[in-house]
Amino acid sequence: MILSIIKNISLFLILYMLAASPTLASGRLNGLHIKEQASAYFSQQGLSISLLVSDKRTFFPCSVPLDFHQRHDNDWSTVLVRCSHENWETFIRSANSPRKLVSSANATEDNRLTVAVLIKNISKGQVISKEHLGFEGRPERQIHGAYRDISEVLGRKAKGNIAAGTILKARHLDTVYFVDKNDSVLVIAANKAITITTSAIALENGQIGDMIPVKNVKSEKIFKVIVTGKKKVAPITNM
Repeated sequence: MILSIIKNISLFLILYMLAASPTLASGRLNGLHIKEQASAYFSQQGLSISLLVSDKRTFFPCSVPLDFHQRHDNDWSTVLVRCSHENWETFIRSANSPRKLVSSANATEDNRLTVAVLIKNISKGQVISKEHLGFEGRPERQIHGAYRDISEVLGRKAKGNIAAGTILKARHLDTVYFVDKNDSVLVIAANKAITITTSAIALENGQIGDMIPVKNVKSEKIFKVIVTGKKKVAPITNM
């Protein structure tokens, strides 16, 4: 009983302790670490794939070698990066998708794969919705970097005017941030027994899995958090 109370009190103090100390805990991975592990893995597989991630982007720690998987069968345009021991994963787009991975199971006789294609013209800054999208089979040589999952494009804004019939790729769309700089965010610290929340102001943009600084609304202390959802973050503890 006493031990349970101590654990809950400790959780309650997490946010305060983090806010009071801006120093980052050791052991976390950054984009460079992930790219180095990915390079070694793909080299062993006989593949030439480069991940599109900033060297300075920060990730959760991982005490075992990372696992790398295709998000879609026979398509490395988006890579699932997973840490089995610490039980976290993230998606990272790649700069290339090897041709040799296309097989008859996922392509037609002329090596065509299904990708997201605009069926209506859209203007710069316009938000993409279902009515703008279609999915068509296109030659493999045309789909490098193309989106194949509707969830990857819905709600994103066009960087410029895009004509109907265009295969949507990363260069056409603005980056999606789940937290924008100056957003009011909900900081959630939780264990099996209780959940503690507080409010903070984001000091940087962030995607899912990004580490960003936030400022506690009441104490004005600055501390680091991990983006977990739309305007939601989690404090970094035991990392």
